[in-house]
Amino acid sequence: MYRTLQIKLDRSNALIQTARIWNAACQDVIDYGFAAHDYNKTRLNRATYKDLREKYPTLPSALLQTARDQASDMLKRLRFKTKPFKKPLGAVRFDIRTMKVFLESGYCKLTTAFGRLRYDFQLPEYYKRYVGWKVTNAQLKITKNACYLNVQVEQPDPEPITGDRRLGVDLGINNIAVCSDNTFWESGHVKAVKGKCQYLRSKLQSKGTRSAKRKLQKLSGRERRFQKDVNHQIANWIVSKPYDIIALEDLTNIRNGNKNKKLGKWSFAELRSFVEYKAMAIGKNVITIDPRYTSQTCSRCGYQHKNNRIGRIFKCKSCGFQIDADLNASRNIATFSRSDRSRLQSTSQ
Repeated sequence: MYRTLQIKLDRSNALIQTARIWNAACQDVIDYGFAAHDYNKTRLNRATYKDLREKYPTLPSALLQTARDQASDMLKRLRFKTKPFKKPLGAVRFDIRTMKVFLESGYCKLTTAFGRLRYDFQLPEYYKRYVGWKVTNAQLKITKNACYLNVQVEQPDPEPITGDRRLGVDLGINNIAVCSDNTFWESGHVKAVKGKCQYLRSKLQSKGTRSAKRKLQKLSGRERRFQKDVNHQIANWIVSKPYDIIALEDLTNIRNGNKNKKLGKWSFAELRSFVEYKAMAIGKNVITIDPRYTSQTCSRCGYQHKNNRIGRIFKCKSCGFQIDADLNASRNIATFSRSDRSRLQSTSQ
């Protein structure tokens, strides 16, 4: 089980200069690998190490190796379809040879172009739960006002819960999340905030000035942070429920990024990932099911018909059962997750 902690450091000249040299070395390896059509780390090292040591004499050998590894990973990811490019102040990769992070004591030691330097930091209260975890690697990111060390920590997965209490969760637009225990996470507040953002965006886009474009960029960032925060809240709400297994629809090819006039695009994939890692942290299981017919099937009698659902209301054509459509779907998700759907009586017309 892994977590990433974002630790703020002072913006020092040593870190900035190290980042410039490291990214330049990484780009040199990328240039060679792209021309040679090769991303093998061993061959890249043999072909570039000696020249890079001469070109960047202040860059320690261990950092040169992480730059080569970064170049190899970027080339492999893009498969030579396009040439990767490293910004002068792009992220710098550190491994256990090039950094030492002391979370409890509040300082770290980083290998730089100017030697091994110490940097103090204030560990946020939220991160103190990870003090005993093993530090595996880190990434240094430089902004206008500060440097951030994204530290990855690891600990063994907890023992999985063995119970079979299941919670079905339906994800959608009218209600972002509806659970089979009759609870709803409504989207009213989200629609209000997103609607305001859409209104401001249309106003700024119509102006088209340089200052309007800067404000658009800030607005976009604020909107993304709001969406991420809400998804965290929903995931915490779902995972905290007294159930052992959480069943979700597999929306990869259906509603991922679904767009609504008021809600806009909403990242259900992000929400699902949050639910998965938060559940794993406490030993709960998350499973996904095929979403077909969850909205057309009666959760009481199992009768399936495309006209069972009309708008936000579900009314079974067979037994007359009437319920909120999303709640009915969430109950079906919990049921379908148990076994083959043939256990539910299904009659399509």
